[in-house]
Amino acid sequence: MSCRPPPPSPRSHEEEIPELEIDVDELLDMESDDTRAARVTELLVDCYKPTEAFISGLLDEIRGTQKLSTARRSEGPRPR
Repeated sequence: MSCRPPPPSPRSHEEEIPELEIDVDELLDMESDDTRAARVTELLVDCYKPTEAFISGLLDEIRGTQKLSTARRSEGPRPR
């Protein structure tokens, strides 16, 4: 009978990754994609993985959100 500890599970590595919160409202309030990209890059400074694709995708999502919110504001309130 062996008294070895069980091998580490794949999830144990995931649990070591710190959580990061990105305030999308803050990004939406910024004037340009360059400013947004700089802010996200600043937040991800400790990330050891490539971040360019993540930042690009996030900015695409924010542009889509801006278009939706602009369209809703121009439509005015919806009838009830």
